[in-house]
Amino acid sequence: MFGHWLQTVLMNHETASGWGRRWSEWVERRDRERGDAELIHELQWQWRSACAATSLSQIIYTPSGPTRAVPMIGHVDLGPPVSFTVRVRPGQTLADFTVAAPSIAPSLGATALKVVPLVSHWVRIVLVQAPLVAVPDLEPALEPVLEPALEPQVGTMRVGA
Repeated sequence: MFGHWLQTVLMNHETASGWGRRWSEWVERRDRERGDAELIHELQWQWRSACAATSLSQIIYTPSGPTRAVPMIGHVDLGPPVSFTVRVRPGQTLADFTVAAPSIAPSLGATALKVVPLVSHWVRIVLVQAPLVAVPDLEPALEPVLEPALEPQVGTMRVGA
């Protein structure tokens, strides 16, 4: 019975009793949240790989071998503009982030990074996108002149004169 009731709700998009909202709205919200979570996860990996090639990463020697430690992302705001807070590692300063920003920005799909200090061990990184530039209309390209196709010849064929 429960399956039949749920199927009826899904097909008719009726309000499920006690939920206070339509089932389709819940599904859309869930899908939107999943998409946002995937974007945040991708941004974290791009940040880690971009920082590994800069002075922001520090080599730490562990029993399993050396590894690189990068500043960790605390919170992501998908904007616009996209921004995130980063915990500053011991010994790092705001100047270290501003020096590394030009090499990190292309990896994150931005033209520049704006580094804003927050509290003692946190900074906000804002991805700056270049403004869209209007492309002037180009003259229409000349259309190639096509030769007329040969029409098939319709006729009779004699076999054995």
